[in-house]
Amino acid sequence: MKKLIFCCLVVLMGACKDDKKDPEPEVDYAKDLVGVYETTTVEAGVSSNHKWEVTTEVKNQLNIKYTKNSKVSVPGSTFDVTQEFPLVAVKATAQDTFEINEKVDVTQNVGGALNVRLSGIGSRVVNGSGVPQINITLKFSESSAGAANVEQYLEFKKK
Repeated sequence: MKKLIFCCLVVLMGACKDDKKDPEPEVDYAKDLVGVYETTTVEAGVSSNHKWEVTTEVKNQLNIKYTKNSKVSVPGSTFDVTQEFPLVAVKATAQDTFEINEKVDVTQNVGGALNVRLSGIGSRVVNGSGVPQINITLKFSESSAGAANVEQYLEFKKK
């Protein structure tokens, strides 16, 4: 009889056990990266202001409106070039990192249509002055204009 009661208790305890474990919700890393970031570069007679307006609408996915305003100096004249790169599928892969890998139709104020693949892995850090910034080596490739592939290291500071 004791064995029967013990068996019933074991079966009853097993039946009452809560097998439903709620899965932990996926963390949204994208929201920590939202904001406006800017940087300036000077290379071979070209001064460029880079601006990223980072937003998010979907968990762990960023939208980046990347605007690059450049002043190109050649002997006797200076040209202003504005390019906009709409990045719509940037993946936030961890708390302070994200990955860009998409083909973009670039809007620009000079020349014809331009189609570029942008890729790179960015990381958000806090610099020595206490200002959040994004560091990334951005690769520009597969240009529809036939230009050479370019890599550029950028440090965007949050505004």
